Amino acid sequence: MSETTKKPKTEKEESAKNGAFGEGETPDKKPLTLPQKLLAIQQAVDGLIKDGKNTSDKYDFASGENVLERFRPLMNEHSLLLIPRVTAASIHEGTTRSGTARFLTELHFDMTWLDAQSGETLIVPWYAQGVDLAGEKGVGKAATYAEKYFLLKFFHVPTKKDDPDNDRRTQSGELRAAGTAGGRETADFCRKAVAQIMTALYGEDAEKVKAALLFLTKSDKRGYAGVDSVEQLSDAQAAVTYAKAKKQYEKRMNHEFVFDTEKEDSHA
Repeated sequence: MSETTKKPKTEKEESAKNGAFGEGETPDKKPLTLPQKLLAIQQAVDGLIKDGKNTSDKYDFASGENVLERFRPLMNEHSLLLIPRVTAASIHEGTTRSGTARFLTELHFDMTWLDAQSGETLIVPWYAQGVDLAGEKGVGKAATYAEKYFLLKFFHVPTKKDDPDNDRRTQSGELRAAGTAGGRETADFCRKAVAQIMTALYGEDAEKVKAALLFLTKSDKRGYAGVDSVEQLSDAQAAVTYAKAKKQYEKRMNHEFVFDTEKEDSHA
């Protein structure tokens, strides 16, 4: 009696035996929907190797290249496209603490997931910023930041101590974690501080205050007329205007500006 040899089961056959279903299919053999494909990607990514190193603040982070290398094969596997569309953009000119010109680019996006097989779409609003000393790289930095962090946040990938551009913020004009006002230098704090500086320099002369604010916020290069009241400052403008106003104050008064907490609710 001849002995028969059993053919080894394939990976798909073994998966079927265990109750799993094939790639791109539900248990009843129907194609996966867009939400199901996105969930499959989320389930496939537990974390990322932190291949970048911030030498200033001494921590590791996942680079944008590493993020794309992890997600792009999964997107290809599920026939998904991620299409970014800029819906609004603005550029704010300011100065660093050393007086160097600095440009903050703000971009608003519609990030659209497109299933190339079914045509199904999912639109997710997104926002990003890019800071550049020269100005021409601001859009690129904001777009890179948007793509990287959209993927990380959409799929809930841990990003503890992560930094998008390995930017040495203490040397590029960003707010310091310690120093003049530290963590209080939020947009709201900056508006109140600008109001106090305007009062200190121009008293109750409303016209001079308006003229000073216009001078601090306008940009001839960008064709931006500026604003003439503290309340009109956007969050991004508030920090930049505060840095400019503080520098002007210290130059005219010959001493460092100190925020008066007792006048915290005052406005120009």
